[in-house]
Amino acid sequence: MPKISIIVPIYNVETYLTQCLESIRVQTFRDWECLMFSDGSKDGSLDIMKSFAAKDDRFKVIDKKNEGYGATCNRGLEMAQGEWISIIEPDDFIDPNMYARLLSSVSSTQGTVDIIKGSYWLFYDGHDGYKDALLAPNLSNMMPQRRTEFTLNEFAEPFYHHPSIWSAIYRKAFLNGDNKAGMTIRFKPIPGAGWTDNPFFAQTMVLADRISWLPGKYYYYRQTNPGASSLLKDYRMPFDRLREMRAFLDTQDISDDVKHAFYSREFDYITSVIGEFGFDDKDEEIRSLIREVFDSMNRKEVLLMLGRLRPEFVDYYLDFMGESYEIHPHERPAAPELSIVLLTKNSRSWIVDAFEAYSKFKNLPCEFVIVDAGSQDSTVTVARQFEVRDKRFTVKELPSDATMTELVDAALNAVRGTYTMFIPSHFVIGEKTLRAALAGARRTGSDIALFDIGNIHCDYLIEKLIDKGYGASESYMDAPENKRGPIYGPFAATDIPELVMAVNRDYSWHKVYNTAFLKNHDFKANEHDITDNLLGLGAQALLATESLVFLDLKTDWEIRDIQRKQVGGAFWLSLEKIIPYTSEPDMDIESVLAVGKVLHERGVYETFEKGYLNMLLSSFMFGLQTRYMPERITEFLDTYLDKVAAILDIDKHGAMYFYDTDAFNNFQKITFGGKRTLDLWLEERALGDEDGIFWRDKALEDIHRSARFRIGENAVNTMKRFAPSSLVATAQEKAHLLKRG
Repeated sequence: MPKISIIVPIYNVETYLTQCLESIRVQTFRDWECLMFSDGSKDGSLDIMKSFAAKDDRFKVIDKKNEGYGATCNRGLEMAQGEWISIIEPDDFIDPNMYARLLSSVSSTQGTVDIIKGSYWLFYDGHDGYKDALLAPNLSNMMPQRRTEFTLNEFAEPFYHHPSIWSAIYRKAFLNGDNKAGMTIRFKPIPGAGWTDNPFFAQTMVLADRISWLPGKYYYYRQTNPGASSLLKDYRMPFDRLREMRAFLDTQDISDDVKHAFYSREFDYITSVIGEFGFDDKDEEIRSLIREVFDSMNRKEVLLMLGRLRPEFVDYYLDFMGESYEIHPHERPAAPELSIVLLTKNSRSWIVDAFEAYSKFKNLPCEFVIVDAGSQDSTVTVARQFEVRDKRFTVKELPSDATMTELVDAALNAVRGTYTMFIPSHFVIGEKTLRAALAGARRTGSDIALFDIGNIHCDYLIEKLIDKGYGASESYMDAPENKRGPIYGPFAATDIPELVMAVNRDYSWHKVYNTAFLKNHDFKANEHDITDNLLGLGAQALLATESLVFLDLKTDWEIRDIQRKQVGGAFWLSLEKIIPYTSEPDMDIESVLAVGKVLHERGVYETFEKGYLNMLLSSFMFGLQTRYMPERITEFLDTYLDKVAAILDIDKHGAMYFYDTDAFNNFQKITFGGKRTLDLWLEERALGDEDGIFWRDKALEDIHRSARFRIGENAVNTMKRFAPSSLVATAQEKAHLLKRG
């Protein structure tokens, strides 16, 4: 009788099978049998199996019809002669010393060792110039770095991680019923793979008398097989497995730590379904399956996990259960004075904060029009909750491929206010600021009111007011009637031709439009516009206006950017699938170039050239300075540098022509000396970024060293130790919601 039986379920993996079987053949521990099951393979896998069996009688070939992973493993468990069982995936491979290392931990003075588990490597095949790569899984980082034995109730950490049943070996008698429950442990006989390793993992880990852990990484788990069984084709599958695991766990005496680990697994699987695998959580059946999972959870226990769960998981749970929003009920206004348009797409990480801030408005007669471009996260779910309880909110859903032109058209068709603003969804503006901006627009009866905390062009604007005979003087800003901040205007575009295009970008989205003015002219956003400034729409409106005013809201300024950045961390996996990298803000240079074409088409380019070139320079430098990766910088420069340099023609115009001196100086550094000066500028920028990071980290370190921080931290930890769990859960929830705000 062999010491260990190795089960290899095989289905159409000829590309990787030789490597797998060879890694078994060369094991330094030699007392084993390998049961190779061809599960109806139609490629050359069976021939490879036979070749190994012909050379080494420890390999045994079983050719059968296709039954699926679970049924095949069960056949192996019935046929196995060994004292210990190992299951190896045919597209993976193992270290030559794997079984020698694992079998060195079979005995215990505290009970019977039923499972011996090691760690593993995430293996990525090299391609496109990259060599093979290895990454350590979270499991190896969170587990002890020494040999340890435990029960799951004593130490639940493995239950938080990938089942990785193949990096362990199992005592056969344990699987056959010699366990706490007297239960025969087998796989669910599901067609295909079906994630059937999950219930097997739960049953073995919970029922094991002792689990022996070795920190070595002996298994190579391939991540780059396009036909791998881990790829999800049916969204019901993980929910079915979770249901089976939940039913089993409900019959067992498990610790709260094990329960928390299972909750974490449920969150991971929900996130995989709607994130990694791209299924839509707005689908009614998917929502019902998610609801089933969340309903099974103890809310108090979920909130006690806030230190372990990712914040976005808790956000999603609270959002889905409809418990986390601070929504202030309001009736739908019959005639709102201001329509606030929020264009959203996958905005969940900040949108609750924005909606809650706006729902608190009490004294501004307004409405909020949410136009969503096919969000795949829970943005619309959140928006609908606000729409139900605060009638000032209206939600319009468009498909994910909707153009910016279509999104803005949908917004303008929905707004009912006398004035309209387009505010990026990740900005929150205080009610006082909006009331002041609205008051300025009403007072002047303007088509467009641009507002800011000051105006660097005030001298120019006062001069233009004097030219127009409005009676302004050099002391205009200090006049009593301007105590809340001066108002410059009204102007037509042709009154301030050197400035009007520049302020289109300078003032970004800080524009209050007269709604009738927008609708009567049927202005359109251009296809390259971005939600942060809608420059194409703004340019059309500014060119047409006869009544533009500038508001200096020097005493009423309250604006916050609450966007949370996300950086893709799975580099090697990103070679196989698209991993979103959103730390770089959207560029508006294509929108600016499109505005230039409009000016030429209308024959007014020369009139507005100075303002336009200033807008172009600012846009170019913003785009360049917010590209971080070398290839992205190179791509940006290759695409735009020559084109923009030809349009700007800085040799002709000179430094005095441009308002943003820093942008002008940096552009000169990039262009006047070719590659040499460009490299110097890039080095200068890198050193500046490094300096900024240093001072940011120092500020954080100073905070953490402060007495106030330490006293607060100690108080929280003391409360956790001595307070009832229900109070801790409540405090955790409040702290989480405060962090979001």
